[in-house]
Amino acid sequence: MTDRNMESSSSSYMGSQNEHIKSIIHIDVDCFYAQVEMIRNPELRSQPLGIQQKNIVVTSNYEARKFGIQKCMLVCDALKACPNLKLVNGEDLREYRTASSKIFMVLQSWKCPVEKLGLDENYIDVTNLVKERLKNTSNSITISGHIYNEPSVECTCGCHTRLKLASQIANEMRYKIYDELGFTTCAGIAHNKLLAKLVCPLHKPNDQTTIFPEDGVNFMSNLQSVRSIPSIGLKTTEALISQKIITVSDLQQVSMELLKKHFSADMAVRLKTLSLGEDNTPVKQTGRPQSIGLEDSFKTVSVKSEVEEKFAALLQRLLILVREDGRIPVSLRVTLRKKDVKRLSSHRESRQCQVSPSIFTINNGALTVTEAGQQKLMSTIMRLFTKLIDLSKPFHLTLVGLAFTKFQERMTGRSSIVNYLMNDISVQSVLNIQNDCDTSTSMDYSAVSPSSSTTTDLSDAEVEPSPKKPKKVTWIAKRRCLSKEEIASPSKLKVGELRLNSKELEKVSELRLNSRDRSLTPRASPARDMSDNSEAMKDVAEGGNCGDCPSYVDKEVFNALPEDMQHELKAMWKNPSNSELPRSSPRNMNKSKSNTLLKYFVPNK
Repeated sequence: MTDRNMESSSSSYMGSQNEHIKSIIHIDVDCFYAQVEMIRNPELRSQPLGIQQKNIVVTSNYEARKFGIQKCMLVCDALKACPNLKLVNGEDLREYRTASSKIFMVLQSWKCPVEKLGLDENYIDVTNLVKERLKNTSNSITISGHIYNEPSVECTCGCHTRLKLASQIANEMRYKIYDELGFTTCAGIAHNKLLAKLVCPLHKPNDQTTIFPEDGVNFMSNLQSVRSIPSIGLKTTEALISQKIITVSDLQQVSMELLKKHFSADMAVRLKTLSLGEDNTPVKQTGRPQSIGLEDSFKTVSVKSEVEEKFAALLQRLLILVREDGRIPVSLRVTLRKKDVKRLSSHRESRQCQVSPSIFTINNGALTVTEAGQQKLMSTIMRLFTKLIDLSKPFHLTLVGLAFTKFQERMTGRSSIVNYLMNDISVQSVLNIQNDCDTSTSMDYSAVSPSSSTTTDLSDAEVEPSPKKPKKVTWIAKRRCLSKEEIASPSKLKVGELRLNSKELEKVSELRLNSRDRSLTPRASPARDMSDNSEAMKDVAEGGNCGDCPSYVDKEVFNALPEDMQHELKAMWKNPSNSELPRSSPRNMNKSKSNTLLKYFVPNK
């Protein structure tokens, strides 16, 4: 770097000392897939081992690496380099996912934010834990593991002491993972996520390295490619290389004006700060996965029946993962990769749609899918496939993938919404304006269940209505939806019995005619109204006497009503002119009607 850039980096470091307060640990499991297989089969520990997916060795243990086995090496080349190489098929990720979850749970025991990065990497923010331990530590703190560069001057903000203590915590984590699960790991300790990740593999395997903030610029300048920075992808790398910015040192020295010519202002600032080892992104506590998916790659497939077989096999494996997760999927995505010799980089196309949660059932607490449900999912998958592929033309695929991308939690127990709706179905019927006791329909609880899904762009949503925009659910109460013994409180009344049958409609018509006749006569005085109300209150106080109730009212049901409701009804019956229903007309036919209690005793015509 030039003197000018070194001065600017130094001033940047001095000006950002208040940002050294964090203590971040990055833990990476050594040759993760291979370790999972060696733990399952200890005999493999002393043998050169490779994990095979299709015709690729995706990873290998350190015994195999002594023979020159590298990541993503062709199987034929790997066997030439190491004829004794033991190959294990690693296409089924179930055991690897389980092991990753166990490691995550161990790290959670420190009560610090843990962010998963793939299956074998985790960030842990131990800032608050370091502060607590510093309060109870009076002796000098020594660093655990390696250090990138011994400091000549102690930072005034105290970050050196904090990172030394964080290195001890990282060592504790690594030992606990090994003691409880048998995995060896490496770790990087720094004041931000970027440096912690990049310094982590310096002393692989089974070791750790700490880097102090003032060494960030120098450490980054030694990286030979801008692609080494995790946040820089392939397209950004190509754009930088086109401007002869190849190494991270080149990126450190390039002017902001040149970067802003080819990138947005925010992106230019981001690239510059990353090249200097600065990163303020927080460690976000990882929750449940936002999607669960599987992919199958192959040389080429050009027949629809073969594609359907691939999808069927993926679906069976995917349903196992969903059952272990426990949430109910509501969105399905299909991914394809077409063979294209003109494109150097892989090109994927995907399409997704909603699926009905009713496909998934719960048997003995486990989420299952019936054979009919699987057939419905397969028909949905193939429908999405035909939207991506024109079957009237030849096609060549090298990958197919399935994923559930949106979920809703299973709500069970006494406090769940499903239980509430089932117990209080009559209340839901009262609150619904379109209640009709002569119609029966199934109740789709999924339409009102809360969802923990993430927002995604839907390219196809004609299969099922979106759970985020549910259609109105009409809750229908059957005429005898509850027996007399089941009525525990007035809130669970048999609303269907409050509605009139066909024989009583004549009495209702007579009541309406009498009401109209009375409305034409002068109304009673307020004093008379008050006296009538007083008499009604007196009847209620005397034990719910329904002597004044009309003949078409079920007295048993009336007596089960709350007192204030009984009072309202009796006052209404004594003075029906005040409660006359408005006649229907084209003007008010589409207007919403008030949800009064009377409408459930006198049906609308």
